[in-house]
Amino acid sequence: MSVPDEQTRIAAEWLTDLASALQSANAEAFAATFLPDGWFRDVLTFTWDNHTLEGRDKIVSYVSKNISPAEISQVKLSDDSYFRPTYVPSSPGPDQGVETGFTFETSIAHGKGYARLVRNEHGEWKALLTSMMLVDIKGHEELPGRENFEDIAANRSWGEMEAERKGLIESDPYVIIIGSGQTGVQVAARFKQMNIPTLVLERNKRVGDNWRHRYDSLALHTVREHHQLLYQPHPSTWPIFTPRDKVASMLESYAVNQDLVVWTSSAIVGRPVYNSETRTWDVAIDHAGAQVRLHPAHIVLATGTSGDPYIPKLEDKGRFTGTSIHATQYKAPQPFSGQDVVVVGAGNTAIDICQDLATCGAKSVTMVQRSSTCVISRDSTVRNLSATWPQGVPVEVGDFKIASFPLGYLRKMAIQHQDKAWAQEKELHDKLKKGGVKVHLGSEGQGPHLLVFERGGGYWLDKGAADLIASGEIKVKQGFEPKAFTETGILLTDGSVLPATL
Repeated sequence: MSVPDEQTRIAAEWLTDLASALQSANAEAFAATFLPDGWFRDVLTFTWDNHTLEGRDKIVSYVSKNISPAEISQVKLSDDSYFRPTYVPSSPGPDQGVETGFTFETSIAHGKGYARLVRNEHGEWKALLTSMMLVDIKGHEELPGRENFEDIAANRSWGEMEAERKGLIESDPYVIIIGSGQTGVQVAARFKQMNIPTLVLERNKRVGDNWRHRYDSLALHTVREHHQLLYQPHPSTWPIFTPRDKVASMLESYAVNQDLVVWTSSAIVGRPVYNSETRTWDVAIDHAGAQVRLHPAHIVLATGTSGDPYIPKLEDKGRFTGTSIHATQYKAPQPFSGQDVVVVGAGNTAIDICQDLATCGAKSVTMVQRSSTCVISRDSTVRNLSATWPQGVPVEVGDFKIASFPLGYLRKMAIQHQDKAWAQEKELHDKLKKGGVKVHLGSEGQGPHLLVFERGGGYWLDKGAADLIASGEIKVKQGFEPKAFTETGILLTDGSVLPATL
């Protein structure tokens, strides 16, 4: 029998204490496996909700109410090579920590956990953070693969069988998903693997049109490993930063390859009504002009994180002789060649449009930055994301690990180490300040990752615009709001007028 390495021994001894506490339903013993200020993230394990607790007192209070009903057992180190115990840099503290995955069961489900262990002042290994998540309901597990068509076909073609399957789903779906973006199609693919009849509704003519309708130069700012789709990783030739049209085609081909049932040019009409006796929804649908009524048990909204475009109401819009559009209406720079352009806003979309116009012949481009913006370089983004989603590792591994870290903990660490982030971006920020941009790393230094969740904006990932700002090719008007239109431009709250035809 091989002797376990040191990190495995450390993880196994800690997990033995955790398992004993769970088996005996002892909340105090469970909390004792943590540092006094440790973090516990529970995703559906102890209750049918998500909870994050910081500190032993809060952990004891929460777990004591729910540990017995959860009936957690079979707590073991994970045998998945991606989740075996491993040494990692410890934070806080100068020593190494140990990260480990583990598995467990409840009376109704299978679960996975992840923990980061560090030494306390007595040299004992305790959890800085532990996360536990349910992954499968017993009796409703995700199927491990696809059926072999040759084994199930009985003198019938695959096309005949698939048409029959889709027809049954279209007439009586158990779930309707509204939206065929990256979330909608992946949820549908997961449900298919669980034999849950699912119909996806998409208001556009084609899957992926929500991307095709955006501006031509758009490309993702995140690396390819970060946004691979469930069951269908990118080929090795995939670009590091995915262009808009490839995102659209990726989603459309995914719906085909995963055999999803999608109605395009379709939308819900009115408001669905729930029948508590039948436990189904009454849903009216406009399906390419035809009126259809369906009765699913569940409706999933996958319509994106943003609502309708916000368009401020400025005085004297009728006086303006130029063109006024929202960023969602911008497609390409060529129609505005030789023109004076003002872009109000200083986030990712705004700077993309400014850079697009400045490099493609606009006479002048001015960005109005009303407050301050969190800006980091795309190189920093690549480094940060590649650490969590490295090449050659399934995307779900990185997804699970990053989901195991409570946002509160990540926020605290980002603020604590913001000096390093400021130093890393000094060259970039010097260029931006030279051009008049006011920069920050979040209201408290939490960085762009947390701003994604806290605000859904207020940041940009720079891919060369800083050089254009430093050189004056993109001008910046900082600290003032648009107040009104003039005949030939826009009036700001400081009384200045920016000339513009767009």
